[in-house]
Amino acid sequence: MDHNDILKDLHAQIQESSLIRSADDIQIGDIIYVEMDRNDGIVLVDGYDTRLKYIVVAGSKSDKKEFAVVLINSEADFSEDPDWQGEQYLLRHSDYAGVLEHDSWIDCTDPKILSLRKMKAKKASKKGYLVERDLVNVTQKLKNSEFIDERTKKVYHLV
Repeated sequence: MDHNDILKDLHAQIQESSLIRSADDIQIGDIIYVEMDRNDGIVLVDGYDTRLKYIVVAGSKSDKKEFAVVLINSEADFSEDPDWQGEQYLLRHSDYAGVLEHDSWIDCTDPKILSLRKMKAKKASKKGYLVERDLVNVTQKLKNSEFIDERTKKVYHLV
């Protein structure tokens, strides 16, 4: 086996080990890379049917079959509303150099709901974890958000 084959094999093993296989693989604050579509509540442009997205696990139902996740975006939300803009949380590239290519934003206005089943089917993979400061701040934003209905907060333990 030559050097390139060894590297390819190692890369495949790393990819395989990061896949979501069960609810036990998922924690609040995990950064996950997953293919999403319109059914997940994301806006798709340029004719694409799906899009690979980085997400952060924000909460789960008690049975851990569904998870509330927030999107990581390259830019802050497009809205000019200051209240809306206040719900965008900056992730510094320097804290996530192994995951993010540049400073990015978590949208704390609209958690998306993803089932464990879909994450497994789409071969979602864990890429990292929010640093403690960011986890605390994002959790607080979600808890206090007036954009998220109280039922969602309660069902997915965002309170």
